[in-house]
Amino acid sequence: MEKTKKFNLGTIKTAQYANGGIKGLVLNRDVTVREARHIMTNIFGIVINTLEDCDDAEEYKYWNQELVKDVNDWLKGNMDDDTMMGRDYIIMDYAGDCSDEALGVMCMIPLLEYLKKKKIID
Repeated sequence: MEKTKKFNLGTIKTAQYANGGIKGLVLNRDVTVREARHIMTNIFGIVINTLEDCDDAEEYKYWNQELVKDVNDWLKGNMDDDTMMGRDYIIMDYAGDCSDEALGVMCMIPLLEYLKKKKIID
């Protein structure tokens, strides 16, 4: 028998384009470095850089700032996980050579649960 998990997501507030399409999530606050790293590693399963992967602490700090910016922009719908602004797959770029595909829609369910738990979204 397959293992199952139940999610109770309730209402999710989204920003919309003028034509009614969903642009992104309405955030109560931006995600932090720790939250962005958790989302990438524990929810999306993407192995991301650690301090040991960088030349020095300054490079690691810069890398994390870019990660937080990209994750927040993506959540808000300012960047898509598709070709945009000269970058392919804003989130999956962090997977390096491991994958050349966008995230699957099923990743969104545990992501939304986490964002609600941390009160990042209502």
